Amino acid sequence: MSDPVSVIVPARNEAETIRKVVSVMLAMPDVGEVVVIDNASGDDTATEARAAGARVVSETRAGMGHAVRTGIAATKYDWVMKVDADLDKFDTGLFARMPAARGPGIGLVKGAWHDPGDNMPMTRLLVMPAIRLMFQGLGHLRAPNSGLYLFNKSLIAQDALVGDYAVDLDIMLRVYAAGAEVAEVDIGRIENDPRDVPHYNAMAEELLAFFLSRQQRDITTEMVAMAQDGTKVIRHALGTLAARAVAGGRVTIYLADDQGPYAQVLRDVLAPYPTAQVLPLAAASGFAPGANATGLCVFAPFPQGGETGAIEAATRLHAGAGDLAPAMLLMPTQEAGRERAGFRPDVVIENQDGLAIKREALIRLEGRVSDSPPPSEVFQSYASLPEAKRPAVG
Repeated sequence: MSDPVSVIVPARNEAETIRKVVSVMLAMPDVGEVVVIDNASGDDTATEARAAGARVVSETRAGMGHAVRTGIAATKYDWVMKVDADLDKFDTGLFARMPAARGPGIGLVKGAWHDPGDNMPMTRLLVMPAIRLMFQGLGHLRAPNSGLYLFNKSLIAQDALVGDYAVDLDIMLRVYAAGAEVAEVDIGRIENDPRDVPHYNAMAEELLAFFLSRQQRDITTEMVAMAQDGTKVIRHALGTLAARAVAGGRVTIYLADDQGPYAQVLRDVLAPYPTAQVLPLAAASGFAPGANATGLCVFAPFPQGGETGAIEAATRLHAGAGDLAPAMLLMPTQEAGRERAGFRPDVVIENQDGLAIKREALIRLEGRVSDSPPPSEVFQSYASLPEAKRPAVG
């Protein structure tokens, strides 16, 4: 038997259809539970769902993303299938194709369906063009924004998901950025209630805002940091690294002292983000980018004694990752306000999304932090480093 599936059903005033949806899903092979998220319904949605055998949880905040987050948090199993509460006519046998499509390397299976009364304006005019321009590896999907899909929740930071209609895309892009494959199966014909122009207008604004935010976050460019211990990473690069992890991008930190207290601080604050990990520096030679990586950014200490191993390992990785057009950025050698012994910053990276994580780490590092960390971090590009300061690469 394949891994069991938890089904989540966000529902708001769907008393007329929820009983059938729950009953049909519970009868599917592989389904171990159905969780209905009552999203502030004013009718008997919750009562009908329980009567059909679902477990019901409540989410009072408006927004599909809020309901989905609450539903995922309530599930028992790693594989989660999201379905709509207003489905009336659908083929259960075809829905079963989603669990059947799981295989090695696959992290999400989209259910592609067709509705003879809906020409899919959001998909044709906004989502598919954006996907093809920004995430070409997903350009094969016919229904990238389908709200019917199955995914492995262990691959993503569930609490960081957006709170609105873009949540379905957010989950897909996070799974993809984590290095897993996104597959698609045909689940047949589904007839939805007609939607008016104001509905599509509101949805378009949310989806466009989401795509613009993901373009800024560059989630398929992986980040790798190397240092002697966690202190330098926490003080000078954690905001940048954490912001990438929060958005769903892969982050790997290699430390020579990977068992010390500062390494543990890093592990603790990054624990909610499955795409971030802290490893021993000796393992850096085995680094391999994720299957869907489109770029690489390497962070290393500025060359100045004591961190030779980390600098040399970072230089080797940078030199050997040509296909990913790697960048290499050097972290300051000392604290801000003190002499930096030749360090010449020429790159500034905003890290607003990682500030809370950096502040938590600094508090654990120093006992307290009187001021909030700055919303940006500065680095020197390796390309600007004089040849005399560059380590030899063997």
